[in-house]
Amino acid sequence: MARPRAVLFDFDGVIADTENVHIASWERIFTAMGLEVTPEQCSRAAEIDDRAFLGEILTAKKIDEVAIEGWVSRKQELAAAMLGDEPRLYPGVVALVRRLEPLALLAVVTSARREDVESVLKSGAIADAFATIVSKEDVTRTKPDAEPYRTALERLVASSEDAVVLEDSAAGLASARSAGIRSIAIGHRHARGVWVGDSSFLEDLADVEAVMRALGFAEG
Repeated sequence: MARPRAVLFDFDGVIADTENVHIASWERIFTAMGLEVTPEQCSRAAEIDDRAFLGEILTAKKIDEVAIEGWVSRKQELAAAMLGDEPRLYPGVVALVRRLEPLALLAVVTSARREDVESVLKSGAIADAFATIVSKEDVTRTKPDAEPYRTALERLVASSEDAVVLEDSAAGLASARSAGIRSIAIGHRHARGVWVGDSSFLEDLADVEAVMRALGFAEG
C-alpha cells in the first residue's frame, strides 16, 4: 500500500456527529413558527437540504405564504451557534488529525455548509490542520457525484493515486470511487453492511494506530 500524500475527510459522521444538532435546531424553529412537527418528521432534516426540508413540511401542511429564506437563515444561525458551543467531535479525531498533520495534506470534503464545518473545526481546535474545505457551496453537484473529491484534489494539487478518503455513507464512498480514490468506510453510526461496498471498514477512529495503519502510514 502506497503512503498517501493527502487524506480527505468527510465531515458529518466521520469528524463530528452533527445530525442531532440540525434536528434540534429545526424543532426550535418549528416551535417559533407555531407548527407541530414530530421528531420523526424532523429526522428527515439530516438527509436533505434545509430549504427542501422546510418546503416538504410546509407542503404537507398546505401552508403557502411563509418566508422560507428567513426561517432557514434563523435555523442555520442557531445550528452554527450550537455546533460552536459543542463541536461533538468523535473520539480519536483530534489525535488522528494531529498525527496526520505533518505527514500529509488534509482536507474536509462535505455536503454540509462551510459555516457549520468551520464552526466545529475551530471549536475543536483543529481548523489549522486542514489545507482546504470543499463544502456544498463549492460545487454544483454533491455526493455521490465525483465533483467534490475531484475539486479537493485540484486544490491540493494531488492525484487520485496519492489520496485516501474517510467516509461514512454509501453516497460518499460512491463519490470517492468515481473520483478514483481509495476509500475507508467509517462505521460510527452504522454497522458494516452493503453500504461499504468494496471499501475497507473501520468501526470508528478511536484506535489511532489502527487508523494510521489502514491509511498506509505504518506497517503491520
